[in-house]
Amino acid sequence: MLSQSCDIFDFYHASEVLHEDDYADFLVIVQDSFRLEDGLMAVSGLTLSLLEGQWSDDRFMLLLKAYWLGLDNMVRERMLVGLILILMKYNTIIREKVDIWEPIQEILSDDYELSFTALCNIARTAQIKHLEHFNQQMAKDIMPLMNQLGSDEFYDVIRKHQGEMERIARLHLDQNFLIFKTAYQSPFFQERAAHWLKPWDKDQLLNVDEEERDALQGMMDVWPLCDSDKYALMGMSKMLRDTLRGQLQADMLQHMGEALGDTAHIITNGYVQQLYRYFRLSSFSRGALFDLIPYLRDTWVYRILVVGENAKQTISDLIQ
Repeated sequence: MLSQSCDIFDFYHASEVLHEDDYADFLVIVQDSFRLEDGLMAVSGLTLSLLEGQWSDDRFMLLLKAYWLGLDNMVRERMLVGLILILMKYNTIIREKVDIWEPIQEILSDDYELSFTALCNIARTAQIKHLEHFNQQMAKDIMPLMNQLGSDEFYDVIRKHQGEMERIARLHLDQNFLIFKTAYQSPFFQERAAHWLKPWDKDQLLNVDEEERDALQGMMDVWPLCDSDKYALMGMSKMLRDTLRGQLQADMLQHMGEALGDTAHIITNGYVQQLYRYFRLSSFSRGALFDLIPYLRDTWVYRILVVGENAKQTISDLIQ
């Protein structure tokens, strides 16, 4: 049986054929509490084999079977996000497979609030390109006034964009993507696809001196970074890390952490962000999975999870 988490990811991600022993090994790995990282990476590898490859009855049913095992919450929630994305991608196939509707619905309703939250976190990614455009427009309007901070002209620009800034805050959009986007060019992310989905390893902090280690740990404790953003942060030069820490005031970081805690489950949100970065920025990715988000309302999984006018409005606000 494979023992290294990245190798496990590669195996279940890239293998064109899985044998009976491979399926059995998967079920052992994902429920082994002493091999949590292996379980997380096995789930990512298997789900990505479906998200980037072709439909497989056997692989999909393996995920459904594994969901009901005694899994760690991190493994189960990573699996749930993957299942929802698979249901979106293969919407036409799922609609025809009436015999698997019931087991899928049982999973989605097992913790409805969590399932709906995961769907919202997926839908929220539709706003990132809009967020990029807005930041570019803000920079264009504000840069000429940088020598006039506090002037009437400066505040006129702020007031002009205030409504959109409030909307960005209300929807808790993924501004971290803009902060770390260029940092994903580091060698760590170019070495192998598995690194994009790898859980955070706190031992990475041992590569910096004690003073910076404490400062970075304190920042990570209150700033809701997904695991791949943490690796991206560590891949920056010390000067860039220091600059970033200086720009982000502690009260701002605390506010960001509180906002996320109010609206999203940290595990599903962080994993959706990792997947978005993989599909948007990685040279290893195949396909544009998140381009499907605008068509979410046409899917079977939307009909199952989005119940009531409030839920419909929530999703509409995120994907419009």
